[in-house]
Amino acid sequence: MFHEELKQIIRSVLQQGLSGQSLMEVLTANVDPTEICASDDMLVTDSYFSLLHYATGEEILKDAEWKYFLDCLNGNRVYSLDEKLQMTDKNSIGGSV
Repeated sequence: MFHEELKQIIRSVLQQGLSGQSLMEVLTANVDPTEICASDDMLVTDSYFSLLHYATGEEILKDAEWKYFLDCLNGNRVYSLDEKLQMTDKNSIGGSV
């Protein structure tokens, strides 16, 4: 559920520099946040909230992180929150809490 939509959006972030309000509009048009929150797929929820936080400027994500999500969404890698957190620990604007 939502793997294809999230892959398309992440590709737009990587290839076209989609961000800010434009990214929020694409998220709103293509993904139902209620269904995301109800999902038990951690990859889907983490991808969505990373996109959301990136769009609002709450998070800075490097290309390697987006590519990690794509690898997982494509089934080339098994998603691991621990592995993802190792990449993101130093990227939040406010630093770790």
